[in-house]
Amino acid sequence: MAGAGTGARRRMRAPERRKQLLEVARKVFASRGYHVVTMDDVAKEAGVTKPILYDHFPSKRDLYRDLLEADLARLGDRLRDALEKSQGNRERIRGSFQAYFDFVDEEGAGFRLLMQEAVGPEREFREMLARFRGEVLDQVTDVIVRESKGGLGRDEAADVALGLIGMAETAAQRDTGVSKEQRSKTVDTLVRLAWRGITGLTL
Repeated sequence: MAGAGTGARRRMRAPERRKQLLEVARKVFASRGYHVVTMDDVAKEAGVTKPILYDHFPSKRDLYRDLLEADLARLGDRLRDALEKSQGNRERIRGSFQAYFDFVDEEGAGFRLLMQEAVGPEREFREMLARFRGEVLDQVTDVIVRESKGGLGRDEAADVALGLIGMAETAAQRDTGVSKEQRSKTVDTLVRLAWRGITGLTL
C-alpha cells in the first residue's frame, strides 16, 4: 500500500501515529476478520515495523478493543446529539435513525465488523457491545419516559426503545450500496412507521 508507506517515512507524533494505526487496522479487520488478521498484517499495511505497532498496542486484542471503543464512542456521541439536540420528538426519531445510517454509510465494512465480529466467540468484545447497547437503550428509554409525560411506564418505554434501536440497526445495515436518495427514503419510511406506532401508544 503505497500511501501508507509514504506516510510512514515522515516521523509522526504519537497521537497521530495511533490514529493512523487505528484507521489502517479498521480496514484490515473489516476485510479479513479479527481471527485471521495478525499484527504483521496490520504493521505491513500501515507501513511500519512491528515494534512501532507494539509500542502503541501491546497485542492484537488491545488493538481491536481500542478500535471497538473508539467506534462505539463516536456512534454513541452521534446518537446522544440526535436525542438531546433535536427539536421535537419526531425529529429525535429521525435524527437517531439518521445517525445509524450515516455511521454505517461512512464506515461501511468497519461498522458491519463492529456489529458482527463483536458477537463472535470473544467474550470481552461481546460484553463491550452489550454494554454499549444497554447504554443506548437506557438513553432512549429515558427520553421516551420523559416525553410521554406519564403516558408510558418505564417498562413499556424500554420495549418501545428496544424496537426502535433494533429497527435502526437492522435497516441501516441493509442495501448499503444504494444511492443516498434511496437511503434517505428508507429513513423517511422508518420514521413514519415509528412515529405512528409511538403516537398510538399515547406518546
